[in-house]
Amino acid sequence: MRIRTKLMIAVALNILIFVGVIFFVVRPYFIEQSMERDRLAVDSQIASVTETLANRKSSLERTLVDWAAWNDAYAFVQGKNEAFVDSNISEASLDNLNVNAMLFLNRDGDVHYATFQKQGLSLTEPEQQAFLTDIASRVRADANTRSTIYESEYGPVFYATHPILQSDRSGPVEGTLVMLEFVSSHFVADLSAQTKLPLAVGLTEATDTMITSRDGLTHVVIPLDTVYDKTDYGITFVVEPTHYANTVSMLRLGMVALVFLGTGLFLSLLWTFHRVVIRRLMEIGGELKQITVERDSRLRLSIDAGSRDEIEQMAASMNEVLAALEDTRAEVLDKAYRDALTQLPNRLAVEDYFAAVRKTYRHIGVIGLDLDDFRRINDQFGHRTGDAALIYVASRLNFYKEEGFVARIGADEFMFLHPNWTLEELRPVARRLMKDLADWADVNGVTGLTTTIGLDVFASHHPHHTYEILMGRLDVVLHEAKLSGKNRVLSFQEIEDGSHYLQTLEMERDLRRALEEDEFELYYQPIVSPHPFAVRGVEALIRWNHPVKGQVSPGLFIPIAEQLGLISDIGRWVLRQAVREMREHVTRHELFLSINVSKRQIADGSFLGELERILHDQTFNPSNLHVEITESEVGGNLHELQQFITSLKAIGVKISLDDFGVGTSSLSFLQSLQLDLIKIDQNFVKGIPENTFDRALLEGLYQTFHTLGLDIVTEGVERPEQLAFVLEHSSSLIQGYHYSKPVPLSQLENYLKKVVML
Repeated sequence: MRIRTKLMIAVALNILIFVGVIFFVVRPYFIEQSMERDRLAVDSQIASVTETLANRKSSLERTLVDWAAWNDAYAFVQGKNEAFVDSNISEASLDNLNVNAMLFLNRDGDVHYATFQKQGLSLTEPEQQAFLTDIASRVRADANTRSTIYESEYGPVFYATHPILQSDRSGPVEGTLVMLEFVSSHFVADLSAQTKLPLAVGLTEATDTMITSRDGLTHVVIPLDTVYDKTDYGITFVVEPTHYANTVSMLRLGMVALVFLGTGLFLSLLWTFHRVVIRRLMEIGGELKQITVERDSRLRLSIDAGSRDEIEQMAASMNEVLAALEDTRAEVLDKAYRDALTQLPNRLAVEDYFAAVRKTYRHIGVIGLDLDDFRRINDQFGHRTGDAALIYVASRLNFYKEEGFVARIGADEFMFLHPNWTLEELRPVARRLMKDLADWADVNGVTGLTTTIGLDVFASHHPHHTYEILMGRLDVVLHEAKLSGKNRVLSFQEIEDGSHYLQTLEMERDLRRALEEDEFELYYQPIVSPHPFAVRGVEALIRWNHPVKGQVSPGLFIPIAEQLGLISDIGRWVLRQAVREMREHVTRHELFLSINVSKRQIADGSFLGELERILHDQTFNPSNLHVEITESEVGGNLHELQQFITSLKAIGVKISLDDFGVGTSSLSFLQSLQLDLIKIDQNFVKGIPENTFDRALLEGLYQTFHTLGLDIVTEGVERPEQLAFVLEHSSSLIQGYHYSKPVPLSQLENYLKKVVML
């Protein structure tokens, strides 16, 4: 088959396949996605309308409760407060309450007093009396209905009722307060403005929300009895499926454009055919010329392995000739680039390898291995033993190299390179090499044979990072490793970025000095019961006042203290200091004291004994102490944690689970841990009350924990609306900036004094 024929067939098939994929795969997918987005938009609008109606109803009911449970109103229906109307009810008050009429019914359900808003529906005096009589009869007939919309002669009317009680909600009931609002065009317009939807109100027989499609539009009917009690009315609105229409229009234009593009591409390829063939031949000629000029038999002509046309066959034959020349050249160069003893490549080969891979890979992992005091090994055990050691090292390097490259670059020095390896991949290989050599030395009786290994991750793509720089960095890290004691692994990054290594050492030294020099200080954050307002407890939080750096964040030094094993010492200091400072305050103000305990303190077993000694020495009541366990500890050794908690319970100490929600513990663990208190992490609080998901999740947590009989502390409460939400849905204690940030002991004392004076 001629090249021209193959080209035409291939192009035509590819165009047809591409168009088919677009039409049968991509097009249905986008249409389905657009329809789904329209469905989600309708669901969102339904939720918005329902929420708006519920909010309007809730607002009126809250206002109704405020007026109904009021001593003045109670006295008014008893006939003991004649000035009530003049003092409290006016056109302005009805307007402010957003109601059209108010009715005060006596015990018998008769109208004691009624008023209409003049700007509402205009009724004559007889019409008002008839309307009021109808309302009163409806309230008497269905005393269980607290709010509803019904059909009156003047259109749909929404009314809500509440018994008239004294301000403390005590009885007996002296009557019923009714507030009503006409579902007028103004009412519907207000709802439409809030939901940004063209709403309408009408009678409906539907009991559930109905979504139907007609004439390319989505019609929605939401029965109002999903929000109000016993009503035959519903809210209707129409939604245009914009996503579907836009997607279909876009796909039609795309298909037309694709047809024109495919046709143009096919014609263009026919015109360029001769240029394609001629250009390929010219490329082969140019590549042959380059090989001749550079005299590099490693170069090859580029060929298409799947093609068997005349041009590719010619290129393949030429490559076979070049391969034969390369084999001859390789035999000659092998002797110059390979170490005779170990059969590994030598330093010259390393340079060639580096030149080849640096163009392809962004960085190269490097291991440099230097046998310690190798001359002594040769002198003490003989050169044959020394050679055997070198050959063994070479064999282990070949074993671990995978796709990398190993070489002998000196008498007792070896090099391992692997493209794109990181320090995390190099270190295990280095440790295994050290162990392998130590095992070989033990088996062969070569005492004192050790090795020093340097690691590096070399950025090969950097223009200034040459082969000489690579070897220089390796020499530096090996030299530093030798100076620091030999027989060890050290990376160049530990030397180059000495700040982390040195800072860790400096931090360890400073932390030890801080414990000796008493540089730590405790801050306390109050834990508050809002209603009635009282400080129930405080949490002790450590701060470090560094003499040079100032105050160092706990987020910086606590992880390092954990890593260095100093956290137990710091934890003991916090326990002693907190108990000593808060002993009198806990008794005087009836507080509990919370302290944190780390995983290491639990594991090393030192905490319990120290706790008992401190409580005894300071005569501190154990029941006033809460030990906080971070939620991340629950995912560890559960049995060990249960034993620790059991021991604390035996002492009489309370157990709190801190930062609930940021770890991975399940609710089933909470019962098995015998907890006394749950501290809900502040991440749950940040989004409320605005975030619907956070609200629902937090409400569920409160209900679950109250059911389990657990006390709750909600952390991170900063804004009044957050506090209002927590108080509405729980009896949780509060810890957050709304009441106080963590403060030193002196400021805490002032805070507690102010609380006592309130």
